[in-house]
Amino acid sequence: MPDADEGGGIPEMVTFTEIARRLNAGSYLTRPITRQGVRHIADTDPEWPVPQERWMRIGNAWAMPWAPIEAFFSKRTTRGRGPSSKEASDG
Repeated sequence: MPDADEGGGIPEMVTFTEIARRLNAGSYLTRPITRQGVRHIADTDPEWPVPQERWMRIGNAWAMPWAPIEAFFSKRTTRGRGPSSKEASDG
């Protein structure tokens, strides 16, 4: 199915597991992320670039185009769990 975002060609589809692998292999994040972490972001971040109606079921996994997800993580401000190390050391 052609994707207008990617010049009309067939988009490279990735699963949550593959997204986590690529994010961890690249310089997108300051600490590792799991597929569950990626899924949590997809479910809760209103800026997630691929709406669920564009996800494709492949076997028991969901797949979606990589290009908008890569752009999302390239521009995303770092968020994390709990206070930053500076805030923790100030208390």
